[in-house]
Amino acid sequence: MAGPPPAPAGPFVFERPRRDAFWGYLLIFLYIGMVGAGYYAYSNRNPDFSKVDLDYLRDPAHCPVHNGRGRTLAENAESKFSLDAFFAETTTWLAAGTATSLILGWLFLQAFRCCSRAMTHATIVSQVAAPLLAGLALLAGGAFAPSMAAFAVAGLAGLAFFWWRNEIGLAANLLSVSAHGLVANPHLITTALLMSLASLAALVPLLAAGFLALLNGEVVPNPARHGSARCVSPQGEPVLCCSWGTDPWVTPYLVAAALTGLWVALTANQIRVFVVSGAISQWYFAPPSPSLSASVRGTTCRSLRHAFGPSFGSLSLAGLIMAAVETVKEASDRAAREPDAGMLATVLSFCAQCIGGAIEYLTKFATVFMAITGDAFFAAGRRVTDLLARNMLEAFASTIWFTPMVVHLASFCTAAVWGLLGGGAYFFTHRHEQHPGANDAAVTATVLGSLIALFALFVLNFLAGVLLGVLDATFVCWALDRDMHTVSHPEVYDVFAAVPLPGAVVQQPGGGVAYAALGQAGAPPQSQHVARG
Repeated sequence: MAGPPPAPAGPFVFERPRRDAFWGYLLIFLYIGMVGAGYYAYSNRNPDFSKVDLDYLRDPAHCPVHNGRGRTLAENAESKFSLDAFFAETTTWLAAGTATSLILGWLFLQAFRCCSRAMTHATIVSQVAAPLLAGLALLAGGAFAPSMAAFAVAGLAGLAFFWWRNEIGLAANLLSVSAHGLVANPHLITTALLMSLASLAALVPLLAAGFLALLNGEVVPNPARHGSARCVSPQGEPVLCCSWGTDPWVTPYLVAAALTGLWVALTANQIRVFVVSGAISQWYFAPPSPSLSASVRGTTCRSLRHAFGPSFGSLSLAGLIMAAVETVKEASDRAAREPDAGMLATVLSFCAQCIGGAIEYLTKFATVFMAITGDAFFAAGRRVTDLLARNMLEAFASTIWFTPMVVHLASFCTAAVWGLLGGGAYFFTHRHEQHPGANDAAVTATVLGSLIALFALFVLNFLAGVLLGVLDATFVCWALDRDMHTVSHPEVYDVFAAVPLPGAVVQQPGGGVAYAALGQAGAPPQSQHVARG
């Protein structure tokens, strides 16, 4: 028996037709094809691959000189750092660092919810204090020139943040709004985490297929020998006699599998943005309810059904566009880094980065709009671009690049401090041991602190991504609210009303449109209906 129809939620569309289905089918077809090729690779693998090791590759009898193919394998230098000893000595510390990083993530969100202004200012101060302290340390050590460079960086950072002081205050308020929306929808964190794990699981078959493809080949003379009968390079340096050369089809397959994996990963990211935006928009536009749980019940499941149902093709198209942009940006950046690259390559790389960044931002907001209205991708892109043009202007600098910069800087600084605390605690605990381990305590503490910092950064960046996704969705919901002359969340309206924005769109007698002036303090017209007190 079907349940009661959901309550109206402003512009959010509950029943949706299927959109852009071709792109969803194409993605599924390519994914199945790439994974299926892994079975072919497994069936035709070289059974002698298991025999190949460094000793095997040093023997020239295993690869008589002929016109073969292959990649050079370099010998590993003997390392003074023992990984086995490291993990034996730090397993408990790593487990504790991992567990406390999760607690740190929760505290990170709570800090932005309750003390967003303090967190924002602390992050900004740290960006000035860090190079300043580094300069003082260098100056104390007698390094005058490097210390002056550090002082210059600190001065420029301080000047820039003073110039952006209004944006800093606005960013703090925006992050408070975002954290408020996330706290009102706590299930989004769990859902986003599960979707991230699912996307990783979807990539595992592609990685396995790529590994199996590498088993298709044979041992060939090392190309570094350049046809010499001896195992030396043209410069006379000793090299491995042999290397593993893959079959001709392997390299094109690996390229196709990598591009498919990139498409899958970026589509999964668009699905995460879609689900977060859909749930937030339903909460934002929900009619007044006596309990918070009633306004968010079923919102995430409904957005998941939309993502993997009517809008899957549109999300696949969005992921394809993001993959194409990333590929072009990476190719242009790599070309600009070539030793013989000229000024033209640098200019083209700069243009590719700028245009690609603009396309990525518009794609993200198109996905947010799709989550609300169920439009096809390009239709959503046109509508949201028009919406943002009417309601954005100077908010672009605040919500699009400044606020994410603050969040990611806060994530990095917090993770770095957490890593220093973890590594420092280990060092001070073990520095006077009578029977030290196989590794030096300082080296072990450095590696341990780095691993703890990396895991904490992963956790914090993940939460920052969800937090910024909530902010993007809230901004679009507010813009839709403003277009409809309604106020669904007064606390959200008050924050965005502080941004210098154009007035409401009014139609001229001749049919054109213009922006009307807002009332005092950006107050909504008296005709607006406040849906939530």
